[in-house]
Amino acid sequence: MNKITITMKNLNKSLLLIGLFCMSFIGYGQGETEFVPRLYTPATPACVYHENDYEGTSRILRSQNVLNRSGAPCSTFIVNYTGFTPEAQAAFQFAVDIWAMSIESNQTIRINASFDALAPGVLGQAGPTGFLTSNHPDAVPNVFYPRALWEKIEDTDSSPFGGSIDISSQFSSTFNFYFGTDANPPGGQIDFVSVVLHEIGHGLGFTGFAFTDGTTGQVRDTGTMLPSVYDITIENGSAQSLLDTAIFTDPSTALHAQITGGDLFNNGTITTVQNGGVKPKIFAPNPYQGGSSYSHWDTNTFPISNVNTLMTPSIGPGVAVHDPGPITLGMFEDMGWSICGGSLLSTQNYSLDTVEVSPNPFTSSLTIKLPIASNDNYNLNLFDINGRIVLSESREATNGTITISNLDQLEDALYFVKITNEKSGASFTKKVIKN
Repeated sequence: MNKITITMKNLNKSLLLIGLFCMSFIGYGQGETEFVPRLYTPATPACVYHENDYEGTSRILRSQNVLNRSGAPCSTFIVNYTGFTPEAQAAFQFAVDIWAMSIESNQTIRINASFDALAPGVLGQAGPTGFLTSNHPDAVPNVFYPRALWEKIEDTDSSPFGGSIDISSQFSSTFNFYFGTDANPPGGQIDFVSVVLHEIGHGLGFTGFAFTDGTTGQVRDTGTMLPSVYDITIENGSAQSLLDTAIFTDPSTALHAQITGGDLFNNGTITTVQNGGVKPKIFAPNPYQGGSSYSHWDTNTFPISNVNTLMTPSIGPGVAVHDPGPITLGMFEDMGWSICGGSLLSTQNYSLDTVEVSPNPFTSSLTIKLPIASNDNYNLNLFDINGRIVLSESREATNGTITISNLDQLEDALYFVKITNEKSGASFTKKVIKN
């Protein structure tokens, strides 16, 4: 966990400090006041990704949206490889291409990737090489942005010399990884594409500053007392922001209780919409797990085979996850990333004209007919007019048809039914009436 590459700790840090010094003369000025971005360089990786003891197989393939954009990336990545075999490099590039067809940036995203001897049970570790503040109109003031996102928002390299490294990553040199790209790892092997996809997600910004020493918790960077853009959307089950100093002194034992209380959620607008109107739960176990706690989705909420499981803190042999998941992409858009193909709030994965929900009005059951006669599994959520979930279940379509029964107990009212393909993340919502 405490291993830091030379690139992150020395060379890259030195270049950035020189860059920021130069920027103070070049100026990010507005009026008579020059803006100089603050720099925070992490001492440890954002994520330490572990193997779990899951027994079985599970496959989540690339989303249809990514497949539709194959060969037409929305961002450019350059990877510096150390110790990679040709097949390992091909698998890494496959994961890179999924992210390149998921997020947009005019700035090249650069990654250092190496095979190293990591701690037992650790598959990989990664994170942003640095965080910077911004005064751009699209940024939140006095908040740290991971380097790649900062460069996207500012539309410039974070070093005046160019070529800054945005993400540092290391992968275990001792694990028996599966380097295929077909999302079909045999039993006993860890799917390398999934591990890389996960770690790049952290490097792009799926990470916050919260930590605890076992007694006292803290959410902000110690030196500047500023949070990251990830931190500003975290709240507890009582809708209390961890950054609200009127409730939580930072640092404090109260924040320790929050960070280890198993009751944290992301309240981002698009994130919540992508999770069916429900704030997705954050992994916050007791005791605190460095490299896992706070900067992952909750494992019980998003179990294996869920389309959003990529950014949970561990993966087992025989499991492949080749899709970031709709709520992770929603969170990225909330943070400031642009999503390839346009905002998730305006994207409709199915044409509503080709989806039939009947009868409408309904009395005791609803039948959903999809434009594709598939037998995929779907998440079904029925919301009332206040956004509360009144029904939630997972169902398998039969030749593109799903029937929801036993709705007699619902009150006569207006409802919204949302159905999400568990494999691709594609979803749609329709209005229905009960009478």
